Amino acid sequence: MNKFLVSILQYDVSHNSYSNFLILEKLFAVAGGRKSKFVLLPEMFASSFNYTEFEEFSKHNIEVLRFLQNIAKKYGFYIIGGSLPVKNNRENSFYNRSYIITSEGAVSGHYDKAHVFFQNDEDRYFCAGNKNTTFTTAYCPIGVQICFDIRFPESTRQMVKNGINILFVPAQFPNPRKEHWLTLLKARAIENQIYVIGGNRIGKVNEDLSYFGNSVIVDPYGDILANGYEKEGVISEYVDLEFLEAYRKSFPVLKWI
Repeated sequence: MNKFLVSILQYDVSHNSYSNFLILEKLFAVAGGRKSKFVLLPEMFASSFNYTEFEEFSKHNIEVLRFLQNIAKKYGFYIIGGSLPVKNNRENSFYNRSYIITSEGAVSGHYDKAHVFFQNDEDRYFCAGNKNTTFTTAYCPIGVQICFDIRFPESTRQMVKNGINILFVPAQFPNPRKEHWLTLLKARAIENQIYVIGGNRIGKVNEDLSYFGNSVIVDPYGDILANGYEKEGVISEYVDLEFLEAYRKSFPVLKWI
């Protein structure tokens, strides 16, 4: 299949996991009703950055994964599982880990955030991943980066050398850096001639921390095909691999990499 629908779930990610899962069930149903083939969740989609609860929450990651597996199988789409805190016992810290769930409900792999953000205490709790993985799917090879990773173009370029057509970017990208977010996503799409799917959250945490959403689907030309702005909902648009290949042939930037 050369043309298929991708969707992003955009919502206010709470520290209350139960509330998050109620929202997720509703939004997953919308994405499934649209016959989406890939669904992207935001970074830390189940608990947000609730550091004091990470130790306890991470004990239930198997249950969270089972929930995602059941949803993926029910609706027949891949899930790019935002991220979860996964304990690294050797360093007494956590990985910020995104799981890839297939449309059959299997866990096909994971990606650990490689660039740990130095604000909001992330660097106190997380250790960096060291693998730049490409994932095989029934549609095309894909890559995953998480939030702050998008500022490091060499990682994306390596995945493109390994054959990806789509880059998924789950995030909690805060105000006031909306223009950075949009510019970086568009730049990765343009310079690598790939689709970039950026999923951000919305909501206000406190007076100093809020999130602007603007989850977007960007085509290889750098055009934003769909934008969720600052509303809760499901952002969907088609990925067209025939367009991607035709554009790469007509404007062969990648022959120099």
